[in-house]
Order: sequence, then structure tokens, then C-alpha cells
Amino acid sequence: NAAKPLEVIEGPLMDGMNVVGDLFGEGKMFLPQVVKSARVMKQAVAHLEPFINAEKQSGSSNGKILLATVKGDVHDIGKNIVGVVLQCNNYEIIDLGVMVPCEKILKVAIEENVDIIGLSGLITPSLDEMVHVAKEMERLHFDLPLLIGGATTSKAHTAVKIEQNYK
Repeated sequence: NAAKPLEVIEGPLMDGMNVVGDLFGEGKMFLPQVVKSARVMKQAVAHLEPFINAEKQSGSSNGKILLATVKGDVHDIGKNIVGVVLQCNNYEIIDLGVMVPCEKILKVAIEENVDIIGLSGLITPSLDEMVHVAKEMERLHFDLPLLIGGATTSKAHTAVKIEQNYK
């Protein structure tokens, strides 16, 4: 009995990446191996995409979500995984890629009439860029949920730095 694509992603693929994360955190795996593991994960997800698209319910959508890795950051494996999982759950995804400036994120969000903006970043400077995007969203009177994700993000940072700038 074949598993559904989402089950493969959320099951064995994510289990493998969790092991990689744990080993890296314990100092038993190093960055080159982590990068290689992320590439393998990306290739596996790319292989599953035709099956994901075949499973989508035609004509209905749970909403439109814009995803972007913020300016200054080139890391996208987490964002890509989130995008695939959301697509599997019948969301339309607009993926702007990596190193995306605030102006482009907000311009496309308006043009595409998205329901949610999701920002990703792996490195510490990404946090400041996410704060900048939140401030601009507030200044321009956006009224959309803002999702924040990435290795350096935390509930505390979001509460202290982002929430006060965008409500």
C-alpha cells in the first residue's frame, strides 16, 4: 500500500532531517553533511511534487500564501518543505525564493491578494529583516497574518521584536 506524498514528507523524510538536526546539535555531524542532507531532502520532495499535484483537489483552495526567505539569507530548505506541506493541504503557494527584499514581498502580496505572508530565515541577521518587514506591514496598514519561521526564530523573539511592530 503506497503512502501519500504528504505522509512520506511528514514521516520518513522529516524523521531523517530531525536526526540530522539532533546529530548536528550534538556536534556529531558537521555543516557539510547537513547541507548534503538538505539537498537530498530537497531532491526527494521534488520527486514527490508530481504526485502532490495529482492529489490536489481541483477548483478549491484553502487560501493563498506568499512565502519568501528574507533579504540577506539564501537558505530555503525549511521554507520549501513548509510550502510543499501547505500545497498538500490545498493552499496556493507563491514562493518568491531567497534573498527577497521587503519591497518585493509587500508588492507581490498586494498584487496577488494573498491571505498570509510567511517569512523564513536561517541566519541571525534574518531576524532584523523580518522585523523590518513587520514594521513596513504595519506602516502600510496590512491586515494579514504574518508567519515567521527559521532556525534562529523563536516565540520569544517574535513576541518581543515582531509582535510589537505588527499587530
